[in-house]
Amino acid sequence: MRLLDLYMLRRYSVCMALSILSLWGIAFVVDLIENIDTFIDHDAELGQIARHYLYRTPYWIILTLPISALLGTMFCLTGLARRSEVTAAKAAGISLYRLLLPVFAFAAVFSVLAFLFTDWVVPPATYRYNSVRDEIRSYNRTDGSRRHVLLQDRDGQILFARSYDHQKKRAHQVLYERYDGSRVAERVVGRLLEWGKDSTWVLIGAHRYSLADGAFQSTALDTFPLTSLGLQPDDFARQRKKPAEMDYRELKAHIERTRANGEDATRHLVDLHLKISFPLTCLVIVVLGAPLAANSRRASRANSLGVGVLICFVFYSCVKAGQALGWNEILSPWLGAWLANICFGVLGLILLRRAHT
Repeated sequence: MRLLDLYMLRRYSVCMALSILSLWGIAFVVDLIENIDTFIDHDAELGQIARHYLYRTPYWIILTLPISALLGTMFCLTGLARRSEVTAAKAAGISLYRLLLPVFAFAAVFSVLAFLFTDWVVPPATYRYNSVRDEIRSYNRTDGSRRHVLLQDRDGQILFARSYDHQKKRAHQVLYERYDGSRVAERVVGRLLEWGKDSTWVLIGAHRYSLADGAFQSTALDTFPLTSLGLQPDDFARQRKKPAEMDYRELKAHIERTRANGEDATRHLVDLHLKISFPLTCLVIVVLGAPLAANSRRASRANSLGVGVLICFVFYSCVKAGQALGWNEILSPWLGAWLANICFGVLGLILLRRAHT
């Protein structure tokens, strides 16, 4: 049995590796056709183009993982069925479930590795990809002084600065607002904002507007310390990551901060659950495709490719539909993220149960 397991693993891993390489090549060609004008117009260097595709590759691998897993399953098991190797195994007393066990085990391990890859490799690679893309298009993405800085802090505090000098820890033309629910409770406009020796921000040349008895009162002040502001100088200088550039821990912390500020974090919650559910589609799609391929004695590689593409088209549509339903709060965030896995997982178990063993 060990030899048979190793044989199945070798056949499946080779087919899946070829599927991943083929899909990466297709993604590369399509992206190159779309961006070649941008590379030429902005005189992109060869090193920039190489880094552009190097940092985009992890995202493509995860995005095409379901179809890679399904095509690998279809090609591997269809070939075995066409050469009557599945029939021979059954005649030797080996059930279909036992024959497919190493494939399912490989898919389960690969799903766990895909989650780790999604969490550890894809976010930093996506951040670097966006940086290279902005570099090619001549968009500066610095980690020091910035212009038009808008930051949110705890307890409904918002601060806007027209510019920020990170070396001097000084912001210019600053607007500070504190909200009480949806109502502006306090507004302070200042010429400068400086980081003081006591590690607090101080507005210089400030005008304070506060709401009292239903009317705003204006007060001119030389200095106005913002003691309740929890932002640090690095918060002003740091380039804010997009949710797609965050790992699971960072996105979860971002959601907590968003909720603390009274904002809606539904979309981010759906994306958080997708970070777990999408890598597991590898196992779900293999459970669905294995019984179809193992009982297709007359199917050619072209038929396997057509069936695989059709199933993956429906699967990706279901993933996007669940994501959209979750974003719009028609479904709960976790259900929207797991909808495709649940539907296709149940269908796969039914097909596996009814397969000729």
